[in-house]
Amino acid sequence: MKALAPALAAFVLLLVCGPAGAQDSVPVSRIDQIYGPYAWVVRDYARTLLNVGVVLLVALPFQWLLPAVRRRAKFRSYEFWLDIVYASQGVWLSLLSMGALITWMVSAIYGTERAWFPMLSTLPFWAQVLLGIWAFDFLVYWRHRLEHVVPALWSFHAVHHTAEKVDVLTTTRLHPLEVVFGALFNAIVIRMGFAPAAVGLAFAIYLYYNYYIHTNVRIRYPGFLKYLFVSPFMHQWHHAKDAAAAGKNLGVVFAFHEWLFGTAYHPGHWPSEFGLSGPAAERVPQSYIRQTLYPLQYLFAKVVAWREQRAAKAAATI
Repeated sequence: MKALAPALAAFVLLLVCGPAGAQDSVPVSRIDQIYGPYAWVVRDYARTLLNVGVVLLVALPFQWLLPAVRRRAKFRSYEFWLDIVYASQGVWLSLLSMGALITWMVSAIYGTERAWFPMLSTLPFWAQVLLGIWAFDFLVYWRHRLEHVVPALWSFHAVHHTAEKVDVLTTTRLHPLEVVFGALFNAIVIRMGFAPAAVGLAFAIYLYYNYYIHTNVRIRYPGFLKYLFVSPFMHQWHHAKDAAAAGKNLGVVFAFHEWLFGTAYHPGHWPSEFGLSGPAAERVPQSYIRQTLYPLQYLFAKVVAWREQRAAKAAATI
């Protein structure tokens, strides 16, 4: 097993960028030579494996040395492999032309005109990056808040909260349509007018900070830092089963949004249970296919509950 990891890494790197000679004077990678028109699918999988591998390589030692919750190794559970499926779902979403759909929706909603605030690109690069991180985080805070309040949006976001062993891999446990919804919100920041390099770096920092706060590590910020940045401690509570924590700690990077808008939850102890609790008809199964179809299950459960309440009220008036 120890020898397998470096061999797999070398194979992935070879697939992504390894040259295999030339054809008609145009350099062709080995993956293109082997898979032809299907090479992009294999390449996407290779990049996904590389990304997940790097994230795990950084996070796992800290999760092992400083666990917030001590438990049986997640690697030995079904939940681990379900999270791996979610981490790679972007590949088959591409096969379903989801990327083209998002591009069309962004163009239809925001138009194809020039940036909304061109003067932003004149700011110092560091200021553009900092403002970009804040803009991504501010929009995600309010989008996330809506997802916990509006039942139709919650039916998709609930999938993210099905994780019972919250760790770095939980970050990518997202319903495909929540991915679309998030992309539409992120497009707002992209259209604002920041330089492409600045907005790209801002999103990368935001994304990897999101991985960090999902990590199962015993890190909480002292003093004024807890009012400034979101810690893994705060986000662990966001995923906790405790009713007092429901709909709290919604941001990713900046904690001051929580304190300003009344959604901060910062008790003196760590949570111990994660996941969802609720009526049996609304419980989310641990299955990728059934979680993808969960909004239909949720809607059906709500309709049935509404009809039962209506019938009970009618019976009470007789």
